[in-house]
Amino acid sequence: MSFDPSHPDRQRHFYESREHDHLRSRADDYYADRLVARLADAVGMQAQHRVVEIGASFGRFTFPLLRHCQSVVAVDISERALCELAAKRDELGIDPSRCRIQVADARDLTRAEISGAVDFVVGFFILHHLEDICGTMAAMSKLIGAGGGLAFLEPNRRNPLFLMQVLVCPDMTWQEEKGMFTLSARGVCRAYREASLRVDKVLRFGFFPPQLINRFSWARRLEAGVERIRLFEPLLPFLLMTAAPPDEPGDVLVSRTRR
Repeated sequence: MSFDPSHPDRQRHFYESREHDHLRSRADDYYADRLVARLADAVGMQAQHRVVEIGASFGRFTFPLLRHCQSVVAVDISERALCELAAKRDELGIDPSRCRIQVADARDLTRAEISGAVDFVVGFFILHHLEDICGTMAAMSKLIGAGGGLAFLEPNRRNPLFLMQVLVCPDMTWQEEKGMFTLSARGVCRAYREASLRVDKVLRFGFFPPQLINRFSWARRLEAGVERIRLFEPLLPFLLMTAAPPDEPGDVLVSRTRR
């Protein structure tokens, strides 16, 4: 696949020229906490683990991640976003050694820049913004140590609410978000396999948008019930895909695990 060298610059401008309120950390964000908890549980993240978060942006998922691991290296192409993340980190009294920032294109990230191998590389709603997913996965696979893995959470393109979100959110544009309607679980799994990784889990979950799930306890209870109905499973909005180095050389088959 050919890579457009202007793509990173367009992405950088996009995130440095708008407010992106929906990407910012806030108190009592059950929505972000829940997504992070589901990812952490899926990969078996523990308190001693070191994590790299790709596309950390302003930190909406970074700070919940810190409740599940020892440290996070927050990586993003936007210096402005990471500077604001660092300011929020300092405001919260988090030791910078637990939450480092690294301005970088994920495809170019090296172990030296993150002070050695990490346990997990994760990302929330970032893959559909990338032009070279296979190249990114190949680079990410080189960052993890023994027993580690990758986990990415993406919008499920079959869910119609994401199209509505793009239409009504002032900080979203079709040009930058259209990838969420073309990226599929199959495509991500193919990128994992091309990076010589074994696909472990493909999970779909969730139901309500943050405007409801953050405000109403009944929405949380109802959502838990909806997730158990198999008929709805293909349309559930969040798609979580995890992978790890193969147990044996050449073992890159998909081990598809449901909720």
